[in-house]
Amino acid sequence: MLSQPLGEHIVRQLSLTNRPKKHPHRFFPRDLMTLAVCLVSLAACGSLPNSGPTESEVLKSQQDPQKNNLGFGIVQISADLLTLIASENATPLSSLEEEVTSQHGSNDEIGPGDILQISVYELGSAIFSGGGSNVADSPTAEALAGAGGGSGSSSSLLMSNTSSTRSGTTATLSNLPPMVVSGHGTIDVPYVGKLYVIGKTTDTLAAEIKAALTKKSQAPQVLVRLVQSLTNSAIIYGDVKKPGRIVLTPNRECLLDIIALAQGSTHASEDSVIQLTRAGHVVRVPMSVPEADPSQNIQIQPGDRVEVIYKPRSFTVFGAAGTVTEKPFAAPELSLAEAIARVGGPADGKADPNGIFLLRYEDNNIVQRLGLPTSPGSPVTPIVYQIDMMNPGNYFLAQHFVMKDKDMLYFSNAKANEFYKLFGLISTIIQPGITAGYMAR
Repeated sequence: MLSQPLGEHIVRQLSLTNRPKKHPHRFFPRDLMTLAVCLVSLAACGSLPNSGPTESEVLKSQQDPQKNNLGFGIVQISADLLTLIASENATPLSSLEEEVTSQHGSNDEIGPGDILQISVYELGSAIFSGGGSNVADSPTAEALAGAGGGSGSSSSLLMSNTSSTRSGTTATLSNLPPMVVSGHGTIDVPYVGKLYVIGKTTDTLAAEIKAALTKKSQAPQVLVRLVQSLTNSAIIYGDVKKPGRIVLTPNRECLLDIIALAQGSTHASEDSVIQLTRAGHVVRVPMSVPEADPSQNIQIQPGDRVEVIYKPRSFTVFGAAGTVTEKPFAAPELSLAEAIARVGGPADGKADPNGIFLLRYEDNNIVQRLGLPTSPGSPVTPIVYQIDMMNPGNYFLAQHFVMKDKDMLYFSNAKANEFYKLFGLISTIIQPGITAGYMAR
């Protein structure tokens, strides 16, 4: 700021200028020089309008702890930097594979709320025989037809029987009514009793029922199948065409499989984010990550919740670029060179092409490999990337530097721009006086 003596001197000189003179119409260059010194002092105080700091001011701010309270670092964009970023493979989804909620991950285990159909084949005199009704016309068949909607009851024993005779031996098929697994994980099978079925497969349960019926029936054979499985399912919702419950099969569906079963996202995958919740852990990644890296297309486990979020990508522009603006990507991938071109590049006459900066919250893995300190308690650290567009070779680097969502471009002001502004201000103020002085001669 201006010192008090200098301010008093300026006021005194201006007051002397307004006093009556012996030659009131004479032009005095000394007064104009005093005014020019005044304006230069104002420029030194930073009072001229400006759109942002110059390149040198940005570099000084990084070294000043009072201004750099976020601890950002400045990195020059180079071929080595591009190699380092390209070699950094994010593995957020594969880290969840250790959190397996199912014991075997085979998607055929029984759990609460599941509906089971038990069929028993018997030779000779059948304990489940009820008089030999046809299977297709039996109430059990009707119950099975509606079991997909969850309406199954085991309060009464509905039996259907078919029999066949081969070599004098009669075989009878009896279909027990659909049974809903209770919240305690049990079912009640006639002539067997209450069975705990949580975590068992249909084959394991069938063998257990067969063993219990061996002493009561002649050569029983038991089949168990899942009519409706709530345990072996995942929930998908959000920006998909068909949200809801997806029943998992022993085929072991992966992440992109259930998104496809939900008929896909309603927007482009580049603008979609997947949030996967498993066993209390939440991971959020762009949909393009599992599409580009098969190792990230992990198997979905029972109980997983998948949300597809529409999140359009954009970047912002500040500084000597004409206007401050926000631009959408509008492409699957956008390079730094394309981003600069979309906003018209540095403004000619105002910007410094040596000082083009890209501000980003970078992943700590990359920051550590750059040898810079990371932000404590945060997975990301603010980094300022700088590129010198006066070097023709850097145009090729800008073509391969990939932009990310919420990146910020800053075009620094040219140092000469301050002088142009100052001279323009001086000319605006003193030009009327000069004109009046010449006209008075």
